[in-house]
Amino acid sequence: MALSRIFKKLAGPDKVPEPGRPITVLLVDDQPDVAQVTKELLREKGYTVVAKSHAAGALDALATNPDIDIVVSDVVMPGELGGADIAEFAKEMAGLKTILISGFPHHRITIESLGKYDVVLKPFLIDELDERIRAALDCD
Repeated sequence: MALSRIFKKLAGPDKVPEPGRPITVLLVDDQPDVAQVTKELLREKGYTVVAKSHAAGALDALATNPDIDIVVSDVVMPGELGGADIAEFAKEMAGLKTILISGFPHHRITIESLGKYDVVLKPFLIDELDERIRAALDCD
């Protein structure tokens, strides 16, 4: 584990972006069109965005990019790992908050995530996601 990741973990779960530095969002969505539009809209809101299309790529980004401030991940993705797994890793290993997004409100995994994580249902307005990100990070 990189030294910066160890310090981040020791810093605890209340990681707050440094003043003056843009907030970096790790966006994880397996639907390329959704990911591209969300990425562009988040950038228009002033965020730096690191986009990944699958859980393995997201976990790698979390392990190697100390600038990530928050994770926005699709809940349901192909493969063994999904958004809830990414959220747990982000919380436990990097002290990061996660906002889950889902186009399947009645899917078992989405229902299990409600209450445990902040879940935004697709389609969503970018202003809603922006508000949730800022609230999660306690930004004004």
